[in-house]
Amino acid sequence: MVSIVVSAVGLVFLFAPDLQPEPEPPGLELVDFDLDKQKNIQADWTSDGEKGVMKDWETSLVTVMLRNGGDNPVLVKHADFRFSSVVEVGCPYGAGGSEVQARYDIKVPTGAKAPFTRTRKMKYTVPPHKQEQVAFTVGPKSVFAGALPQVYTFKITLHLSDGSRIEVPEMTYLDPSNTETVLESAAAAVKDGERYAFTTVDCVKQQERKARKIVQGASHVSPELTQYSAELTRLVGPSPSGGRLGPNSERDNY
Repeated sequence: MVSIVVSAVGLVFLFAPDLQPEPEPPGLELVDFDLDKQKNIQADWTSDGEKGVMKDWETSLVTVMLRNGGDNPVLVKHADFRFSSVVEVGCPYGAGGSEVQARYDIKVPTGAKAPFTRTRKMKYTVPPHKQEQVAFTVGPKSVFAGALPQVYTFKITLHLSDGSRIEVPEMTYLDPSNTETVLESAAAAVKDGERYAFTTVDCVKQQERKARKIVQGASHVSPELTQYSAELTRLVGPSPSGGRLGPNSERDNY
């Protein structure tokens, strides 16, 4: 009896195709993402009990482009940032008593050990048949004078109101805090040929290799990390083996 009914329904759709139900339109989907755009970050500093506002600096935006192909609006409820690694890249240059707290969207706890997840609540609606973008900044909750730049590797999961998820591929992202100070100290050490304050040429060479390997091994890298790695490479000079060395230092074996 069931087979007869199914056959009859099939015949109805065969001879009256207009009666066949339309396929459900696609919902929210990932169109693209990038780390190319930049945003000014505001930060507050504290030193010896005094407080102030720092000059803004630029950091990469994690930009995610979404398209809603359906007939109904879709709400992005929250985003999970799953950090698989946090790596310091840079040489010690000294310390101090000041603390900086920057106004990032995703605040990474000081001293956090990967893996861990940070969640940002959202109420972002993508209208029907529209394309929209969401963007995030990522950085440390607070930074003390003497802290080294950190490289974050993470993936993003967007959780939608219908219970579905959108996975954004892995990104490798540099926290730009103190990069200028680290590079200035590295340049002074290389110029001296041995060391400058707490920075040594050997350390600069090691960190250059580390940064270069991270960039070469990553699929999606923030411009700050690429530039930082390139500057370390420029400082330590070429070697026949393809590594980089300081002008007055002995050659390494890689």
